[in-house]
Amino acid sequence: MQELNDLELSLLECLTAKYPQLQSHIPFLKVSERKSTGEGLNVNLEYVDFSNELDDTNALFSNGENIEIKGLKEGLSYVIDVTMGQITSIEFSTYNEKWDGKISEFKIVKPE
Repeated sequence: MQELNDLELSLLECLTAKYPQLQSHIPFLKVSERKSTGEGLNVNLEYVDFSNELDDTNALFSNGENIEIKGLKEGLSYVIDVTMGQITSIEFSTYNEKWDGKISEFKIVKPE
């Protein structure tokens, strides 16, 4: 399992601003898989040594930000999946551009 990267952590901070009950989950999250789709990236998450109680939160979360990333003209969108109180995945998508799924420098641009 891998650690969350800076972009993933930043997006989870946006999630917990709306769902504060999920803030305590972040230290226990690890990446079980990052899978490139050619035009996106699926990041599957797992909990490690988590013993807190889960609630019944179900959400597909995106704040409408655009993620500017080197090599992509239009950047990325994202969706975080929360199922039965667990943060299960982050899905990144390009706007119909080929992308290798590698994240280096990024900038999160808030919607106007």
